[in-house]
Amino acid sequence: MKYEDILSGKAGLAGIQWALNGQSSRRLLRSEAQSMLRAAYRAGPFHLTRAKFKPGRKLSAYFTFPAIDAKTLSSELVHLAVAWQKTLDGTNHADGRDQLQDEANQSGLMPVQRELFRDLLDQGIKLQVWPFDPKFPQLVRLGNPAYVAGMFASLGIAHDLKQMPVITPIRYRPGERHVLRYEISSSETVPGRGQRLYAKLYSNAQDASRAFGVANRVVDWLAANNQGLQGNRPEAISQEDGVIFYPHAPGIPLSHQLDRSRQWLAAQLQMIGGALAILHNGPETLQSELKQNSFSNEARVVKRASEHIQVLLPETYDKILEILDKLQEHYSSLPQEKPTFTHSDFKSDHLLSTPQGLTLIDFDTCTLTDPALDIGKFLADLEWWFTLQGISGVEGAQAELLKGYLGEGKPDHTVHERLARARLFYVLILVKIVVRRVPLYKKEWAAKTSRMIERAAHALHKTVEV
Repeated sequence: MKYEDILSGKAGLAGIQWALNGQSSRRLLRSEAQSMLRAAYRAGPFHLTRAKFKPGRKLSAYFTFPAIDAKTLSSELVHLAVAWQKTLDGTNHADGRDQLQDEANQSGLMPVQRELFRDLLDQGIKLQVWPFDPKFPQLVRLGNPAYVAGMFASLGIAHDLKQMPVITPIRYRPGERHVLRYEISSSETVPGRGQRLYAKLYSNAQDASRAFGVANRVVDWLAANNQGLQGNRPEAISQEDGVIFYPHAPGIPLSHQLDRSRQWLAAQLQMIGGALAILHNGPETLQSELKQNSFSNEARVVKRASEHIQVLLPETYDKILEILDKLQEHYSSLPQEKPTFTHSDFKSDHLLSTPQGLTLIDFDTCTLTDPALDIGKFLADLEWWFTLQGISGVEGAQAELLKGYLGEGKPDHTVHERLARARLFYVLILVKIVVRRVPLYKKEWAAKTSRMIERAAHALHKTVEV
């Protein structure tokens, strides 16, 4: 297929899935990836982890594959980002790419790779391999154990100077975001068991500093109001490298435990609801440095995130537009309240369950907006996971969350009005979840997307009728 037809959407879903999964497309990618490895290694099976389509502009795919040593059969996992896009810069020297690759090589970060980037101009394809990213040049430094060891020393993070940190990429999204895991040893750790830190990279020092301050204030507030939910406090920040270090937070995501006993889940959800109410009623210091958000802006984000559906599933896209129009109409007719602190990505993946309680993580998206957003987001997240896992009883689970949020006393009219708006956020975020989470590279993408959007339309009808 012509890549122009794939990018424009003219080739339809079949064209997108051919580029991502087709035999000839995979052979091309494997051949190019193989030629980017050193002679002693061969590329093993590709594993596609994520794909994103922006019609007319770009199709992105993220793979991992083992680079296998032909002699020892040992392997090292390689992270590969592939982009089919309308225009490539046509030069291997733009943005100092050669210099960045040389730095990675000199730092010992290319044990199996001989190239970290490659442009196939005739195919409109760009390949990038970790730790290469011109938009996050600090990624190479933060992947260098020697540099990281020195940085830890300067930040006061205890570690054994005789053992270099073991660094593993957890999320490699060139131009967007990166997460690294560091395993370090120190005199304070049990022999044979090191400490884990997670590094989240930011494109500039200002964003890193803001996120660091927000995270610490949230953790302090949760600690001061013991509701069985604690926050994961950042360990340190390096403004020079635009990175925040978080300690490993033990526990299992709540999304993996929704099939446990109804009694256990009800207790967890009530605890979560109560803690969320505490966050929404926090002091003004929690609102410091937060960016503002609104229902209208969230609707615009959902519309933009649905642009691939406009091309691949036009009738479903029309249904999304109908839902968005009705949601905004009804939201604007409801009583409003002053914006306050919200987590803004409050979902079961970000709540880790342990025998000692729950831990809340990821404070990058905290905003100043309608607190109904958090409630609606969690209700929609529960809907997604219960449906995905084929578990019954989602309405009961949602009711337990709201029970915890309302508390023991009689809620005032402001809270009741907030819950009315939360029902609209619930539908809005459910659409957002569907367009973002259903894997584009799966055969069932079209059927599943259409079915879940119909579910959102039904939920809106019930909400409006109520």
